[in-house]
Amino acid sequence: MLNQSFSLENFNKIFEIENRKGNFEKEYYSDKFHILSNELKRQRKDIKTYKSTGDIEKDDEHLLKLYEEKKEIEIEDSKKNELEISLQEYVENVNSKEFKFVFSKFLHEASGKYVYPIGKDASSYFAMKQLQFNINRTFKVKQGNRYLISKQLQSLLKDDYPKILLRTDIRGFYESVLQEKLLSIINNNQLLSPKSKTLIKSLLYSYNEITGQLGLPKEEKRGIPRGAGISAYLAELFMREVDNKIKRINNVCYYARYVDDIVIVYVPNWEISEADYLDKVKKIVEQYGLALNESPDKTKIIDTRKNDLFEIVFLGYIFKIENKKYVKTSLSENKKNKYVRRIEKTIDTFLFQKEFSQNEASKLLIHRMNYLTKNTRLHKPKKGLVGIYYSNSLIENDCSDLDFLDSELARIVDEKLPIASYPKLNLKLKSYSFKDGFVNKSFFNINSKKKNIADLRPAPLKELKKLDNNFERVISIWK
Repeated sequence: MLNQSFSLENFNKIFEIENRKGNFEKEYYSDKFHILSNELKRQRKDIKTYKSTGDIEKDDEHLLKLYEEKKEIEIEDSKKNELEISLQEYVENVNSKEFKFVFSKFLHEASGKYVYPIGKDASSYFAMKQLQFNINRTFKVKQGNRYLISKQLQSLLKDDYPKILLRTDIRGFYESVLQEKLLSIINNNQLLSPKSKTLIKSLLYSYNEITGQLGLPKEEKRGIPRGAGISAYLAELFMREVDNKIKRINNVCYYARYVDDIVIVYVPNWEISEADYLDKVKKIVEQYGLALNESPDKTKIIDTRKNDLFEIVFLGYIFKIENKKYVKTSLSENKKNKYVRRIEKTIDTFLFQKEFSQNEASKLLIHRMNYLTKNTRLHKPKKGLVGIYYSNSLIENDCSDLDFLDSELARIVDEKLPIASYPKLNLKLKSYSFKDGFVNKSFFNINSKKKNIADLRPAPLKELKKLDNNFERVISIWK
């Protein structure tokens, strides 16, 4: 039986998992806990140094080892007890009748949409993590694999057989989810714990409070909070029936959805018009209170029997067909613009930060340019390979987009850091190459202990969110 309790045992597991990922929020734990942690680190370092001197006899070394192990166990036990005192407090808070999630609200400039992160208190943090675990394991929901979907679509387009392609997306997806329908799915499941159901209802209540929906009839209340960890799971749960109904439409041979982006491939039927293919999908989506974004740049229907030349823009790629044959995959305009904006932001941030920390700002500028133009193996807080190749691996080595990005890099550097004023830095930055990073799969070791990357953000931002690892400090300006 799955343990879904909001208990000391489960909060301990959450601590261990998140701590291994590097998601360690110092303020969640007592001063005594930190003192014991530092003492343990110091002790281990001392014994390692002492052993390395080679000045002690074997018997002395054995006795010293036994003594240090005994001392280490004592400190570990004290540290564990101190941790459990804090976690037990959070357990009691979460299980009290007064507990509820509290949201803040801010506009995410890149997307133009409002985001609702939960409060930074420890009780909410552990409650949200446990709730995510319970939903994930109970309903077995997971988001689509971005790379796999793109790769499958590319393979289908390389095949010469006739097909109808529909590419579309859902307008205001998170904001449009019908809460009554979502709660019905959740309440009808007998495996999810009552406490989990109560917390989800509380979460939606808090969201409705901040969005001004408390006075609406229950059938009119919409939306789940962007920025809350649980929302991605709730969105996938809500869309499960929609996905299955679309897959059962006649002649559908492939269907994929990544969040709100949808692509469908049909086996052509001469008796059905192109409008009919779209209409059936619209009707299903509208049954669940959602709507397709039917603007020409978002929704496109293509009959490969009639179109010799066309492009499909999907998940950051442009897939191009000429004379009914697959030609190439390139980067979408949005994806290229995203890289250009990051180059500009990187240099603008340097120009601001160098006024009060020239040396550290220069180092951070170089680290960010390495990260942008190369590839990185992540360990904490995320795992996996990312970078110019691993995030765009479906394009070809000779893709002109890579040359474009290199030329934009040189242009922006010359514009913002002219060689007359910054001779060494100008040449250094222009030596970086997106094309080289892609073709040669060049790597940037962001995890090196020697790279103790500084956090140069203003004090208010540091107080709002602490960045405990190099990866977060490098990418913080692009969020």
